[in-house]
Amino acid sequence: MTPPWLSIRLLPANRMFFRVFGVFGSLLLAMTILYGLLIIPLQRDSLLKVLYSQATTVSRSIIQASSDAMLTDDFGFVVEHNLQVLQNNKSIQSVLIVPRRGSALSISTSGWEMLKTTEAPINPADYDIESYDIVDAPEGGTRYRYITPIRFSGVSWGVMRIDFDTSEYEANINEMYQQIAYISLFTLLAILPIGYFFALWLTRPIATISQAASRVASGELDTHVEIKRNDEIGDLSHSFNQMVQALAENRRKLENVNLDLEIKVTERTQALDELNRTLDQRVRDEISKRKEQEQLLIHQSRLAAMGEMIGAIAHQWRQPLNALSLVLQNIHMQYRTGQLTEESMRTMQEKAQQLIQRMSQTIDEFRNFFQPGKHAETFNLQHAIQAAADILEGMFKNHNIELRIDCPADIQLYGVPGEFSQVILNLLGNARDAVLSANQPQPTIRIHVKSMGAQVCIDVEDNGTGIDANIMHKIYEPYFTTKEEGKGTGIGLYMTKMIIENNMHGHLAASSLEQGARIRIMLPISTEAVSAA
Repeated sequence: MTPPWLSIRLLPANRMFFRVFGVFGSLLLAMTILYGLLIIPLQRDSLLKVLYSQATTVSRSIIQASSDAMLTDDFGFVVEHNLQVLQNNKSIQSVLIVPRRGSALSISTSGWEMLKTTEAPINPADYDIESYDIVDAPEGGTRYRYITPIRFSGVSWGVMRIDFDTSEYEANINEMYQQIAYISLFTLLAILPIGYFFALWLTRPIATISQAASRVASGELDTHVEIKRNDEIGDLSHSFNQMVQALAENRRKLENVNLDLEIKVTERTQALDELNRTLDQRVRDEISKRKEQEQLLIHQSRLAAMGEMIGAIAHQWRQPLNALSLVLQNIHMQYRTGQLTEESMRTMQEKAQQLIQRMSQTIDEFRNFFQPGKHAETFNLQHAIQAAADILEGMFKNHNIELRIDCPADIQLYGVPGEFSQVILNLLGNARDAVLSANQPQPTIRIHVKSMGAQVCIDVEDNGTGIDANIMHKIYEPYFTTKEEGKGTGIGLYMTKMIIENNMHGHLAASSLEQGARIRIMLPISTEAVSAA
């Protein structure tokens, strides 16, 4: 029979064990490598310091013992003393003494020889600076080379180079590597089993809880785990059991809620069936009410436009009526004074006839302007704007309002001309009321038109009171007006927006200027654009 701990280790689902064990072993290996990387340089530096101490001691001994011989060029004594030093210290391989003047002396275990100073392998900097390092030997291997200047009474006499055998140094380094390898192997062999059982102790209860959680996820709410430990895992086991009990209780409550919900769904379904049976009639009733409201708004808009038309006719007729009154007064005056002749009577009759004809023509123009037309067609933008402006020409002159129209003559729009003229008439009427309310010394209204690709931009600007930012979002609502009671219906801008956006597929936007307000209309120019929209 397979032991429980082995079966848990071999389970594919228990990958956490291998992760914990791998992390533990990796940390241990990393610590061992880090220990080696730290201790080896320290040991190497320690051995180099030993070599440096030995080199300085030997160099000082040679210089002290051979100082007189060096100053008197007694090379025999120098050679004899250094050979004795090499025999007493087997680690020294050679000694090279190079004076600034004269011949250099090379002494080794195999003998000695005199060299020219220029032939000696010494750098100029060596006469002034002490140096030491591990160098490659010509015969193979390495040497520890120590170079020190030779000074007598502060005067540089020359330089001394001593080469030491590094076999003992290399042996110590190799031995140190072997010791670190043995320590690392022993540490791994000793601690990895501990890490193995620690990972097993940590992951086995977690694997048990994971398997129980999988059973709970599949619907087995009678699952429990029994882990008796006085740590966080024991607390986790206890919390898991409490969670499963809570889930079981919630399932029972949910079943009861589902029963209640099914009853309510049945009741709502019956109510919905009843609603569906009466929905068609309700929709028809709502559509009928909406059409009635729209017809009422249109009727009110027409009444408001008719009032504007009557006021405009009154302004247009004021001057002809005054002139006709003067003609009648002239006839009466000439009759009383006896100056009325057939010629003067005919002249004043023709003048009165012209005035009456002009007044009749004005009525025809207004009647044609307000004649309802529901057929969309292509019309000239400049003519439509000018026609609306002509209606209010008398009012503008009476109030000294300057109207500027800047519109290209070749722009064609597609829509109902009468509806668009009504839009311009509404905007001009609002602009007129705004400049009059502001008491401007030079009231001005400007219509500026410009083409923008497949669209045309129509700006109607005035230097009136402007639009308060607090009511900007309400100005298009039906029956909302800022005018005094009895002077505004509140449907002008609503109808204007409905005509522009619903009937002509454009866009209407209002904004405040530094002085006054601007209403911007964006409309498609071509018939295809309107149809596609």
